Amino acid sequence: MASPAIAGTTLLGNYLTTHQIAKLLGFSERTVANWIDRGHLLAFRTPGGHRRVDPGELRNFLRGRGMPIPRELADDFRVLIVEDDPLVARTLKGYLDSSGAGYQVTTVRDGVSALIHIGSTKPHLVILDILMPGMDGLEVCRKIRSSALLKDVRVLFLTGYSGVDPDAVRADTGACGVVLKPVRGDEFRGLVDQALGLGIPGSPA
Repeated sequence: MASPAIAGTTLLGNYLTTHQIAKLLGFSERTVANWIDRGHLLAFRTPGGHRRVDPGELRNFLRGRGMPIPRELADDFRVLIVEDDPLVARTLKGYLDSSGAGYQVTTVRDGVSALIHIGSTKPHLVILDILMPGMDGLEVCRKIRSSALLKDVRVLFLTGYSGVDPDAVRADTGACGVVLKPVRGDEFRGLVDQALGLGIPGSPA
């Protein structure tokens, strides 16, 4: 099931009012209006002069300031799982599908297919198996990082090898982290939430 909508709107495909944003984030409407009027939060005005904000722009604003993104804004997060083992891929997809966050989850089995999908859909998060036949996950990540158009795509690595140094991998690739397989559903969902910056307003990002 999808994330609960804010009263008066479904977030996916609709614009938010300053009242809805204030309620969602725990700020005053005046604060939200100031963000907009000062050009910090992109918005437009209706013919009646009311401010309206695209949910994607609100996510960009929050992420750019290190603020947690409420789960209600996760309805259109696109997640790509790149895993050559079909059983593992189905399991990981099931973990996210059952989370209630409304993620749009796609799975592919190799690096070339991943790059094609990434280029056409620009997912918010790519979950990459490090060792795959042909192009491995490290190479896929480097190609993502080499494109200015994909600079906002986040990467989370998967590996079944305990000898991998997560700090070295993050430093080399700019990835959010490394997940050791097998991984429990609650742990995996937590790592995905963390990579996407999801959290409770007022909590650490």
